[in-house]
Amino acid sequence: MNCKIALVQMDCAFLEVEKNVSKAASLIEEAAARGAHIVCLPECFNTGYLAGDIAGMMKRAESLDGPTISKMRSLAKEKGVYLVAPLMLKKASDEIYNSAVFINDSGEVEGFFSKTHPVGDERKLLNRGTDYPVWDTRFGKVGILICYDICFHEAARILALKGAELVFVPAAWRASHYFKEWWDLNIACHALDNLYYIAAVNRCGQCGEEIFAGKTQAASPIGEVLGSCDVKTETILYQDLDMSRVAKEREFNTMLIDRHPEDYGLLLQA
Repeated sequence: MNCKIALVQMDCAFLEVEKNVSKAASLIEEAAARGAHIVCLPECFNTGYLAGDIAGMMKRAESLDGPTISKMRSLAKEKGVYLVAPLMLKKASDEIYNSAVFINDSGEVEGFFSKTHPVGDERKLLNRGTDYPVWDTRFGKVGILICYDICFHEAARILALKGAELVFVPAAWRASHYFKEWWDLNIACHALDNLYYIAAVNRCGQCGEEIFAGKTQAASPIGEVLGSCDVKTETILYQDLDMSRVAKEREFNTMLIDRHPEDYGLLLQA
């Protein structure tokens, strides 16, 4: 089955939730009008992201029945699209996670993924996720990683072993140092290593001193870049995916079945 994804590369006004949600809603409507089946927004799209003010972002954390997800659910139902909506998520226990909510095309919350590898001040201030859900959709099995998670082979592999065929990676990936190249390499390598599609959605623009790297892109199950954005432009990347290709590549390339888990005990040591 073919699946048309829409990857929203947008700038986000820091802590201006209503403004960001309104912008995202317009972009989702545009994507739906162009026939998208699944739309993904960047990391913490409703608050924006500033590494030096995680505490400020946490003050805008919302529950699953908060205004941001309520708006996203309504849009998903109205437009008949799946949505990946990343935000600071507050659980009933008042624990706060950097998460991405997966909403189906009937407007129901299928579940959420919470970042398993916090970075910088996230380590001190946020709770971290420990689960790697994979959801069945009418287009195939979908998983999510968030930003820094894509640097960890173990996280990417778990999703493959749970059957993921398409992995979304919402991010607020910075442009400093060699980070732009690191982004490209991680996406290509993990797509090939796990023989699934990766749809990596980065924000663009600047917040404080932080400049974001853009370069939203989709990679095939053999690591080829199918489509990409530039660094600075707010845009939507549309990509048609032949979901049957995953099974074909996994039949040809036996990497996943040639593993020897009995040799990998060292990977389980803290």
